[in-house]
Amino acid sequence: MKKNTLLTIFIISSFFICCNNNTKSDAENLFIDNNQQDSTSETIYLNQSELPPANDVARFLAGKSVDKFSNQQSTAFYQDYAIKAQQQWADLKSKTLEPIKEWCNNNIPDFSNDTTTLFYPFGGPDLVFAFAFFPNETNYILQGLENPGSLTMPDQLTEQQTREYLDSLLYSYRYINKYGFFVASHMRDDFKNITLNGTIHLILYTLAMENCLITSYQDVYINEKGVLTVSDGKPVKHPYGYKITFVKDGESKQRSIVYLRMDSSNPSLSGKFEFPFFVNSYKNKICYLKSASYLLQGGEFSIIQKIITEQFDRILQDESGLAYARVKKDFDVSIFGTYTRPMKVFSYFKQEDLKRDLQLKNSKPLPFKIGYASQINESVLMACTRKGIYPTSNSNNYAQSDINQDTIYKVQFKVSWNIISPTDPMLEGIPDVDYYTDNSSYKYTAGCKKSEAECAQILQLVRSKGFSDAFIVKFANGKRIR
Repeated sequence: MKKNTLLTIFIISSFFICCNNNTKSDAENLFIDNNQQDSTSETIYLNQSELPPANDVARFLAGKSVDKFSNQQSTAFYQDYAIKAQQQWADLKSKTLEPIKEWCNNNIPDFSNDTTTLFYPFGGPDLVFAFAFFPNETNYILQGLENPGSLTMPDQLTEQQTREYLDSLLYSYRYINKYGFFVASHMRDDFKNITLNGTIHLILYTLAMENCLITSYQDVYINEKGVLTVSDGKPVKHPYGYKITFVKDGESKQRSIVYLRMDSSNPSLSGKFEFPFFVNSYKNKICYLKSASYLLQGGEFSIIQKIITEQFDRILQDESGLAYARVKKDFDVSIFGTYTRPMKVFSYFKQEDLKRDLQLKNSKPLPFKIGYASQINESVLMACTRKGIYPTSNSNNYAQSDINQDTIYKVQFKVSWNIISPTDPMLEGIPDVDYYTDNSSYKYTAGCKKSEAECAQILQLVRSKGFSDAFIVKFANGKRIR
């Protein structure tokens, strides 16, 4: 009975996703375009006075000077804190974050080349590892049970409150520094502090340590149509949290972080479509699963498991995410690291097939600690790519370039659930329109050039016609490559 109910829910959900994805509310001015590419913004903030208060708070937490908080920063306690905070980050960076980035470049460089949005279910405030594995994304979406929290202004705290606030922040990083994950139960206790009251403080700290400028901060929620909506301050039952836009040091491209407080279990998602709608609205997305408590390997989280396995073509995870046997059904899986067993508390979720395949591969340990098994000096990563993700391009009834070579470059500009007529007005003036199929959708491209540089003008043209999130893709022997 339950299985039939879930199936019915997702059939209905899929229908409404296709039909209602472009529906707008009368309160349109309160809505945020989920798939908006903030890189198109021309607003670049150049000094602290033009930035929102969240940027000042972030710098304060990172031990960096802020004119507004100069009195608080002049104390001996704060100066000692600043040294500790910078040293803590330097240790994390040298021992974990930099090895991760080097490993990714050597082993899975294609995983972030053409994705623009990272979904991190069960990630809580772990922006640290999201940045480490996926430094180039435009959108970062983190989800957890932890309270989003609110801004704490240091100049409104007593000296004792400031001490407690900053000590609590450093303390909250104890597990991420040692093992590479946050402990949910510990975070719940940490966030009971009146000043360190949610994930926002750890997110701001990470952004400032990564030398990012925060350009906006908004409280948001997902409405029933899956649209990210600016909060009016009233309580909501939908997933809610905040959105931060920011610019990385040395760049002009604006990016965004959305943190959502939500329960991903079946009782909370059953019969509610806002989250599937929300996920579906983002294109070119990848899912990251780490320290997920093996929730996706049990029956109580089958709905979000279905969302992940059906809506994402790329997944990077440790052994606590989707079961190895499950992802092998639909994905080509590359495995890395060492594994013999899960932690004792999760012994029920032992995966003998993963252990066997790693041994057959003679896999070597990862050069960094990550996930639960790091406590027993083991760590595993699975890089999953949906099977058949690089099908041969289809060009019937569309213009065909005379280029015939092994490697070509095109501009991808549109994803559709249905075939678009070659005479459709939206295609007018776009050269060499073509498409290829990918996970039951049609991905439309323009141009056909020998080099990426030659596609630059086509990219500009396509974007001028309203396809602002268009990007250049590469094909080899008729197949899309990353």
